Amino acid sequence: MIFVVVTHSYGQEHEVKKDSSVDAVNHHEVHKKHIISASVNHTVIFSAIKNGENKTSISLPSFGINYTYGFNHKWGIGLHSDIILEDFVVKGDGSGLERSETETNNTAIIERGTPISAAIVVIYKPVPYLGLVAGAGREFSSHEDFTVIRFGIEAPYHLPHNWEIFGILTYDINIDAYQSLTYGIGIGKSF
Repeated sequence: MIFVVVTHSYGQEHEVKKDSSVDAVNHHEVHKKHIISASVNHTVIFSAIKNGENKTSISLPSFGINYTYGFNHKWGIGLHSDIILEDFVVKGDGSGLERSETETNNTAIIERGTPISAAIVVIYKPVPYLGLVAGAGREFSSHEDFTVIRFGIEAPYHLPHNWEIFGILTYDINIDAYQSLTYGIGIGKSF
């Protein structure tokens, strides 16, 4: 009697499954040192003069362009620049200013022609999705320049391929002039 043995041969397949949680962890472990970003903002000027009225708050369109160098996951330094896209007039406190603008009752009328501010800031991230910003710089305008002190918060959300979107809220103190609050949303690329 002859027995025929039929065997089936199966090729061995190796399937490598990627765990998305592992990728997310590895994504944050790879530290990219440089980030360039741009944002679309609104800037609220608290002591503006509108239509010859007394102090009032106005909201003006602005945008920002930033460069940040990250020392590590927690600390970075950057050049953060903003431009307000409209001209406006504010009431300053008039202390220590040498200007030809009209001064009444120790307050100065300050004209701002599409001001551009640039500040060197330090960024500290206590958690990956929150950055605390503090720094100083200068606001430039066709009329007069002021020293600026800046405080703020950034909230980045990391996307694939080293992109991020973020919300930003900054408070600028223009020495001897006025104060402003800027909020907006932006996109950045790290490399």
